[in-house]
Amino acid sequence: MHDMSELERRISAALDRISINVATLQRPAPAPDPVKEPEQDDLPPASELQADLEAERAVTAQLEERVRAIKEKQDTKVATLETDLEAARNRIAALEAENTDLRENTSKGDDDGDDSLRAQLAALKEQRATERAELAELLAHLQPIVEESASA
Repeated sequence: MHDMSELERRISAALDRISINVATLQRPAPAPDPVKEPEQDDLPPASELQADLEAERAVTAQLEERVRAIKEKQDTKVATLETDLEAARNRIAALEAENTDLRENTSKGDDDGDDSLRAQLAALKEQRATERAELAELLAHLQPIVEESASA
């Protein structure tokens, strides 16, 4: 990212120099001073200025292409993370629904200590904890990208 800022600064400086020189070339030449000869060495030739301008345009085009590629990659990554996040939310909702059903069935059922239901409930709790950890990890990865997209 530092390289991009440096290149933008250099392009801006070069374009400023070019615009100053082009403005100088577009002004009518002052009448020659009879005592003093005009100095042609002060300005670079127009062909050199044109070459500088074309070089800067090429660099600008390359930078624009790099920015476009980075944005496309970021948009793809955000879309993928949003899809993963939605899938994780759906899994958690389904697990919570199953957990609620098991709790209701357990509380309505006999108090004889059905080990099978307790084992299933424990397994669902463990699975739910795993899903929450995955969701937290997805959110941690998604948060900086969302913030960066919002600030752009």
